[in-house]
Amino acid sequence: MKKLKRLLAALLVLAAGAVPVCAQSELTFCDFLIDAAQMDVLQEDIQIQHYTLDGTDQYQSGALAELTCALNRVTQDASFYIQPKDSGVSVTADYLTDLNGDGVYEQLEGREDSVWDELTPQIFTSSGRQSRSLVSGRTYILSAQALLEGGQQEVQARAELLGLDSQEIKSADSLCVINLRRASSDGTEQVLSYYLRLYGQVIMPTDVSPDAPYYSAVEYVLAQGYFAGIDGDTFQPDGSFTRAQLAQILWRLGGSLSATGCSFSDVDPDAWYYDAVSWCYQNGIMTGLSPNLFSPDTPLSQQQMALILYQYARHTGAPTQQTADLSSVAGGENVSIWARQGVEWALAYGLLPIPPDTELNPSADVTRGQMAMVLYTYDQAFVNR
Repeated sequence: MKKLKRLLAALLVLAAGAVPVCAQSELTFCDFLIDAAQMDVLQEDIQIQHYTLDGTDQYQSGALAELTCALNRVTQDASFYIQPKDSGVSVTADYLTDLNGDGVYEQLEGREDSVWDELTPQIFTSSGRQSRSLVSGRTYILSAQALLEGGQQEVQARAELLGLDSQEIKSADSLCVINLRRASSDGTEQVLSYYLRLYGQVIMPTDVSPDAPYYSAVEYVLAQGYFAGIDGDTFQPDGSFTRAQLAQILWRLGGSLSATGCSFSDVDPDAWYYDAVSWCYQNGIMTGLSPNLFSPDTPLSQQQMALILYQYARHTGAPTQQTADLSSVAGGENVSIWARQGVEWALAYGLLPIPPDTELNPSADVTRGQMAMVLYTYDQAFVNR
């Protein structure tokens, strides 16, 4: 088993309603450990819109709270280990949701039979018995899958309670809050609250919204190692994508094979992309923008990308027979003669990022988010069949 890492991300809350304070060291009645392939902790400012029941049993918006919390981010392979050190410890899993995509989380209060804000997770001892009141000295395991399923149920139930239809639900984003509670002898209750965001295979950069059209594609290319984030926690989906970067990806896809070199004056033998450019050039996948210049740092245009991927597909034996009729595509007349074959092929397989109700813009630069979508689509069409 991988070494368990303690995430120091707890908030001390007294039942009397004191302001939350980061004070893990002040409470030692229970440990909360996480075992996951990827994990980190961010300090994040979140807003919470509280909803309370009125006299007609309908939810009305109330106070808007702002909170700075330590947000534990983990992948969905995670297991959570709860180790009570004292008697009288219990656990609940609460959920915050952002159904309308405005960045403000909803929390419902005042409903005693609610299973969404106070969902008790299944906690398993080594003997397999379920328990809400935890026994000191035992280790309890909670899976990320159980929390994910609870979050999905929460989104559906909360949308119904708030009277939202499917068109009004802009986001299924939710945060899970693990609350470890202990009743004190003086009648107060101590609570350790851990804020969790669960991801799929990789922890997603904070500048990639779950509602973005490229979200799943970015998750895929990060998991595959095609891309890396920028500056730790950003992806810069609207940033440019260069010719050298595509050469590097295709070289890795091709097996990172050795090449005898290239003669472009702007490709230094010590450059990180030297082997990739050499291999792509020697296999007829990429050429220079002139006989002597490869222009590795030049942003990649859509029509360049289409032609390069077409030549890579032909090199690997992927299907290239299907083509689209450019005369029937808005903006098709703007495609350069040298790129027509690649663009016609790319259009046929949905590899050109054309937003709805817009026309083809072959000379436009490809963004990082768009390139992620293209690579995801390419792999689904030709690699992961």
